[in-house]
Amino acid sequence: FAGIEECRMACGGHGYSRCSGIPDIYVTFTPSCTYEGENTVMMLQTARFLVKSYNQVAAGQRVSGMVSYLNDLSRQRIQPQHVAARTVSVRINDPVSLVEAYKARAARLVEAAAKNLQAELNHRKSKEDAWNRTSVDLVRASEVHCHYVIVKLFTAKLSEISNAAVRAVMTELCLLYALYGISKNAGDFMQAGILTDAQITQVNQRVKELLAIIRPNAVALVDSFDFHDTHLGSVLGN
Repeated sequence: FAGIEECRMACGGHGYSRCSGIPDIYVTFTPSCTYEGENTVMMLQTARFLVKSYNQVAAGQRVSGMVSYLNDLSRQRIQPQHVAARTVSVRINDPVSLVEAYKARAARLVEAAAKNLQAELNHRKSKEDAWNRTSVDLVRASEVHCHYVIVKLFTAKLSEISNAAVRAVMTELCLLYALYGISKNAGDFMQAGILTDAQITQVNQRVKELLAIIRPNAVALVDSFDFHDTHLGSVLGN
Protein backbone atom coordinates (compact mmCIF):
# COMPACT_ATOMS: atom_id res chain seq x y z
CA PHE A 1 0.00 0.00 0.00
CA ALA A 2 2.73 2.47 0.98
CA GLY A 3 4.69 1.54 -2.14
CA ILE A 4 1.69 2.19 -4.40
CA GLU A 5 1.13 5.57 -2.78
CA GLU A 6 4.79 6.49 -3.21
CA CYS A 7 4.69 5.54 -6.89
CA ARG A 8 1.52 7.58 -7.36
CA MET A 9 3.12 10.68 -5.85
CA ALA A 10 6.32 10.15 -7.87
CA CYS A 11 4.25 10.37 -11.05
CA GLY A 12 2.90 13.79 -10.11
CA GLY A 13 -0.41 14.68 -11.77
CA HIS A 14 -0.23 11.58 -13.96
CA GLY A 15 -0.50 9.44 -10.84
CA TYR A 16 -4.05 10.66 -10.29
CA SER A 17 -5.08 9.92 -13.85
CA ARG A 18 -6.99 6.73 -14.55
CA CYS A 19 -4.89 6.17 -17.66
CA SER A 20 -1.82 5.68 -15.46
CA GLY A 21 -3.35 2.48 -14.10
CA ILE A 22 -2.28 3.43 -10.58
CA PRO A 23 -5.81 4.18 -9.28
CA ASP A 24 -6.91 0.69 -10.34
CA ILE A 25 -3.88 -0.87 -8.65
CA TYR A 26 -4.62 1.19 -5.54
CA VAL A 27 -8.25 0.04 -5.38
CA THR A 28 -7.30 -3.59 -6.06
CA PHE A 29 -4.58 -3.95 -3.43
CA THR A 30 -5.71 -1.61 -0.64
CA PRO A 31 -8.21 -4.16 0.76
CA SER A 32 -5.38 -6.68 1.22
CA CYS A 33 -4.16 -4.55 4.14
CA THR A 34 -7.30 -5.42 6.09
CA TYR A 35 -8.22 -8.91 4.94
CA GLU A 36 -9.07 -11.04 8.00
CA GLY A 37 -8.74 -7.99 10.23
CA GLU A 38 -6.88 -4.72 10.59
CA ASN A 39 -3.10 -5.03 10.50
CA THR A 40 -2.71 -4.25 14.19
CA VAL A 41 -4.86 -7.26 15.01
CA MET A 42 -2.66 -9.47 12.83
CA MET A 43 0.48 -8.03 14.42
CA LEU A 44 -0.85 -8.79 17.89
CA GLN A 45 -1.48 -12.39 16.84
CA THR A 46 2.15 -12.63 15.80
CA ALA A 47 3.15 -11.00 19.09
CA ARG A 48 1.20 -13.62 21.00
CA PHE A 49 3.31 -16.31 19.35
CA LEU A 50 6.52 -14.38 20.02
CA VAL A 51 5.71 -13.91 23.71
CA LYS A 52 4.80 -17.59 24.01
CA SER A 53 8.12 -18.54 22.42
CA TYR A 54 10.02 -16.18 24.71
CA ASN A 55 8.32 -17.64 27.79
CA GLN A 56 9.27 -21.13 26.64
CA VAL A 57 12.90 -20.08 26.40
CA ALA A 58 12.70 -18.39 29.81
CA ALA A 59 11.38 -21.68 31.20
CA GLY A 60 14.42 -23.55 29.88
CA GLN A 61 12.87 -24.94 26.70
CA ARG A 62 14.20 -24.51 23.20
CA VAL A 63 12.26 -23.07 20.29
CA SER A 64 12.85 -23.68 16.60
CA GLY A 65 12.17 -22.07 13.25
CA MET A 66 12.27 -18.34 12.73
CA VAL A 67 12.18 -17.64 16.47
CA SER A 68 15.21 -19.80 17.25
CA TYR A 69 17.20 -16.60 17.84
CA LEU A 70 15.40 -16.34 21.18
CA ASN A 71 17.34 -19.40 22.36
CA ASP A 72 20.47 -17.26 22.37
CA LEU A 73 19.04 -14.78 24.87
CA SER A 74 19.25 -17.21 27.78
CA ARG A 75 22.92 -17.88 27.02
CA GLN A 76 23.60 -14.24 26.13
CA ARG A 77 25.09 -15.35 22.84
CA ILE A 78 23.51 -12.52 20.87
CA GLN A 79 26.15 -9.84 21.21
CA PRO A 80 25.62 -6.66 19.16
CA GLN A 81 29.19 -5.62 19.92
CA HIS A 82 30.41 -8.60 17.90
CA VAL A 83 28.65 -7.27 14.81
CA ALA A 84 29.79 -3.70 15.42
CA ALA A 85 33.38 -4.82 15.94
CA ARG A 86 33.73 -6.06 12.36
CA THR A 87 35.42 -3.83 9.83
CA VAL A 88 33.12 -1.24 8.34
CA SER A 89 33.54 -2.40 4.72
CA VAL A 90 32.80 -6.03 5.56
CA ARG A 91 29.84 -5.23 7.75
CA ILE A 92 28.13 -2.85 5.37
CA ASN A 93 28.72 -4.99 2.30
CA ASP A 94 28.04 -8.35 3.93
CA PRO A 95 24.34 -9.32 4.03
CA VAL A 96 25.08 -12.09 6.54
CA SER A 97 26.46 -9.62 9.09
CA LEU A 98 23.38 -7.44 8.54
CA VAL A 99 21.17 -10.44 9.28
CA GLU A 100 22.99 -10.74 12.62
CA ALA A 101 22.25 -7.09 13.34
CA TYR A 102 18.57 -7.57 12.57
CA LYS A 103 18.53 -10.71 14.69
CA ALA A 104 19.97 -8.87 17.67
CA ARG A 105 17.43 -6.09 17.24
CA ALA A 106 14.50 -8.52 17.05
CA ALA A 107 15.66 -10.49 20.08
CA ARG A 108 15.95 -7.43 22.25
CA LEU A 109 12.64 -5.86 21.29
CA VAL A 110 10.77 -9.15 21.68
CA GLU A 111 12.38 -9.56 25.09
CA ALA A 112 11.48 -5.98 26.05
CA ALA A 113 7.85 -6.46 25.01
CA ALA A 114 7.58 -9.74 26.93
CA LYS A 115 9.09 -8.19 30.05
CA ASN A 116 6.82 -5.15 29.85
CA LEU A 117 3.82 -7.45 29.55
CA GLN A 118 4.94 -9.42 32.59
CA ALA A 119 5.46 -6.18 34.53
CA GLU A 120 1.86 -5.18 33.81
CA LEU A 121 0.65 -8.60 34.93
CA ASN A 122 2.67 -8.25 38.14
CA HIS A 123 0.67 -5.13 38.93
CA ARG A 124 -2.34 -7.44 39.30
CA LYS A 125 -3.93 -6.31 36.10
CA SER A 126 -6.08 -8.72 34.16
CA LYS A 127 -4.48 -10.43 31.18
CA GLU A 128 -6.67 -8.42 28.82
CA ASP A 129 -5.79 -5.11 30.47
CA ALA A 130 -2.08 -5.95 30.58
CA TRP A 131 -2.16 -6.95 26.93
CA ASN A 132 -3.86 -3.71 25.92
CA ARG A 133 -1.41 -1.60 27.92
CA THR A 134 1.56 -3.21 26.18
CA SER A 135 0.01 -3.45 22.71
CA VAL A 136 2.32 -0.75 21.31
CA ASP A 137 5.39 -2.71 22.42
CA LEU A 138 3.90 -5.96 21.15
CA VAL A 139 3.11 -4.56 17.71
CA ARG A 140 6.62 -3.16 17.50
CA ALA A 141 8.08 -6.56 18.43
CA SER A 142 6.07 -8.16 15.62
CA GLU A 143 7.26 -5.59 13.12
CA VAL A 144 10.95 -6.06 13.90
CA HIS A 145 10.55 -9.85 13.87
CA CYS A 146 8.97 -9.72 10.40
CA HIS A 147 11.70 -7.33 9.24
CA TYR A 148 14.34 -9.79 10.44
CA VAL A 149 12.64 -12.70 8.66
CA ILE A 150 12.55 -10.81 5.35
CA VAL A 151 16.24 -9.86 5.54
CA LYS A 152 17.19 -13.41 6.56
CA LEU A 153 15.23 -15.09 3.74
CA PHE A 154 16.39 -12.55 1.16
CA THR A 155 20.01 -13.19 2.13
CA ALA A 156 19.57 -16.97 2.16
CA LYS A 157 18.17 -16.96 -1.39
CA LEU A 158 21.18 -15.13 -2.82
CA SER A 159 23.32 -18.28 -2.71
CA GLU A 160 20.73 -20.11 -4.82
CA ILE A 161 21.16 -17.76 -7.80
CA SER A 162 23.41 -19.52 -10.32
CA ASN A 163 23.91 -16.58 -12.70
CA ALA A 164 26.78 -14.49 -11.34
CA ALA A 165 25.58 -11.23 -12.91
CA VAL A 166 22.05 -11.64 -11.58
CA ARG A 167 23.39 -12.63 -8.16
CA ALA A 168 25.51 -9.46 -8.05
CA VAL A 169 22.51 -7.24 -8.80
CA MET A 170 20.29 -9.03 -6.29
CA THR A 171 23.01 -8.80 -3.64
CA GLU A 172 23.12 -5.05 -4.16
CA LEU A 173 19.33 -4.93 -3.87
CA CYS A 174 19.46 -7.02 -0.69
CA LEU A 175 22.06 -4.70 0.80
CA LEU A 176 19.96 -1.68 -0.10
CA TYR A 177 16.88 -3.16 1.54
CA ALA A 178 18.73 -4.09 4.73
CA LEU A 179 20.68 -0.85 5.02
CA TYR A 180 17.65 1.30 4.22
CA GLY A 181 15.80 -0.49 7.03
CA ILE A 182 18.65 0.32 9.41
CA SER A 183 18.66 3.95 8.25
CA LYS A 184 14.92 4.33 8.84
CA ASN A 185 15.06 2.58 12.22
CA ALA A 186 18.43 3.84 13.41
CA GLY A 187 17.11 4.44 16.93
CA ASP A 188 16.43 0.74 17.47
CA PHE A 189 19.94 -0.28 16.48
CA MET A 190 21.60 2.49 18.47
CA GLN A 191 19.50 1.99 21.60
CA ALA A 192 20.30 -1.72 21.62
CA GLY A 193 24.01 -0.98 21.21
CA ILE A 194 24.18 -2.68 17.84
CA LEU A 195 25.45 0.34 15.92
CA THR A 196 26.96 3.68 16.88
CA ASP A 197 26.07 7.11 15.58
CA ALA A 198 29.16 7.11 13.37
CA GLN A 199 28.21 3.73 11.92
CA ILE A 200 24.68 4.93 11.16
CA THR A 201 26.24 7.81 9.22
CA GLN A 202 28.23 5.27 7.20
CA VAL A 203 25.06 3.27 6.57
CA ASN A 204 23.27 6.37 5.27
CA GLN A 205 26.15 7.10 2.92
CA ARG A 206 26.18 3.53 1.63
CA VAL A 207 22.44 3.68 0.94
CA LYS A 208 22.99 6.66 -1.35
CA GLU A 209 25.83 4.84 -3.12
CA LEU A 210 23.67 1.76 -3.67
CA LEU A 211 20.83 3.85 -5.09
CA ALA A 212 23.20 5.14 -7.77
CA ILE A 213 24.53 1.63 -8.45
CA ILE A 214 21.09 0.02 -8.73
CA ARG A 215 19.46 2.79 -10.76
CA PRO A 216 20.65 1.49 -14.19
CA ASN A 217 19.00 -1.86 -13.39
CA ALA A 218 15.82 -0.45 -11.85
CA VAL A 219 13.65 -0.87 -14.96
CA ALA A 220 14.95 -4.40 -15.59
CA LEU A 221 14.26 -5.37 -11.98
CA VAL A 222 10.67 -4.19 -12.26
CA ASP A 223 10.23 -5.82 -15.68
CA SER A 224 11.38 -9.12 -14.17
CA PHE A 225 7.92 -9.44 -12.61
CA ASP A 226 6.76 -9.87 -16.22
CA PHE A 227 3.42 -8.11 -15.88
CA HIS A 228 1.83 -7.77 -19.32
CA ASP A 229 0.97 -4.26 -20.47
CA THR A 230 -2.68 -5.23 -20.90
CA HIS A 231 -2.73 -6.35 -17.27
CA LEU A 232 -1.15 -3.12 -16.03
CA GLY A 233 -3.52 -0.99 -18.08
CA SER A 234 -1.18 2.01 -18.02
CA VAL A 235 0.02 4.43 -20.67
CA LEU A 236 3.07 5.29 -18.56
CA GLY A 237 6.33 3.69 -19.62
CA ASN A 238 5.03 2.47 -22.97
